[in-house]
Amino acid sequence: MKKARKEQKVGIGLSGGTDSTAAAMLLLEDGYDVVGYTMLTTDDSAAVAAKAAAVAAKLGIEHRTVDLRESFTCNVLDALVEGYANGLTPSPCVLCNRKLKFGALRERMLADGCDFAATGHYARLTRDDDGRIQLRRGFDKTKDQSYFLAQLTAQQLETVLFPLGDRQKSELKEMVKSLGLVPKEEAESQDLCFVPNGGIGDFVAERRPALRRCGWIVDTNGKRLGRHDGAFQYTPGQRRGLGLGGGPWFVMRTDMATNTVVVAHREELGVKTLRVNGMNWLTEPRWPVACVAQVRYLMKPREATVHPDGTVAFTEPLEAAPPGQLCVFYDGDQVLGSGWIA
Repeated sequence: MKKARKEQKVGIGLSGGTDSTAAAMLLLEDGYDVVGYTMLTTDDSAAVAAKAAAVAAKLGIEHRTVDLRESFTCNVLDALVEGYANGLTPSPCVLCNRKLKFGALRERMLADGCDFAATGHYARLTRDDDGRIQLRRGFDKTKDQSYFLAQLTAQQLETVLFPLGDRQKSELKEMVKSLGLVPKEEAESQDLCFVPNGGIGDFVAERRPALRRCGWIVDTNGKRLGRHDGAFQYTPGQRRGLGLGGGPWFVMRTDMATNTVVVAHREELGVKTLRVNGMNWLTEPRWPVACVAQVRYLMKPREATVHPDGTVAFTEPLEAAPPGQLCVFYDGDQVLGSGWIA
């Protein structure tokens, strides 16, 4: 028999920010026994842990830290740098969610006797008529994070809770600040928590200095239009930061072997077919899979068909599909699956 909710123990990934604090508070209101967990991912994580511990004290819950610095370096940072070095545009948040937050951290929570692992992500979980878990978009469409969760497995999701999935961020923000749980001037959390200063280009170049070298920006005919200081910094579809006349220009592709950035005008762009690998299906696919797909977070989903060999065919062309990004397949607000753009 399923235990009564008041006897169920939940580990909450706690950073001390608005979202994780609100999630912990809602779990307490629902009668769960809540324990806060903070990941130590870098040598600068002590400040985050202290902030989370302060929130846990205000909520009256136990707080624990989990040292995942080695795993974070290996599974996220090294993978990120290697991806950029190979001309890809990695998605570190997706890797962190699968390997750390819902991997090592969740496993630690369960080992400590927790029945569930919870986070402050804006996403929802439901079940189909056969009881199988379903991942869905959060109700707050401006904050929906299902895209970043699409590589989680059904097995991982079976022991996960998303308390914020049916809430609006504005409502939660006002709630935790009015209660004094987080400062009223609390800023939005950054997507790339490990690069608080500077940009991703500087972060990668510090670890791979050889990538920071001058090269040519050319058009599709090979005409030299300008110079750059490292092709690894450019992403297909990028418009800003090119510094070229006669535009607007968009990055079409990069060639890491020759350290070249190829640009084109908008009318020259257009991707109707791409290939993905590392498929993760949360439903049993019925081939071919008709869906809407996203190749970037917050982009408008486009109608597409997914084939068993990993080909994704769009009904209308995309301006760009950066290799290394995640392509997520939806049916309405339900995540069907995802794969990495190859």
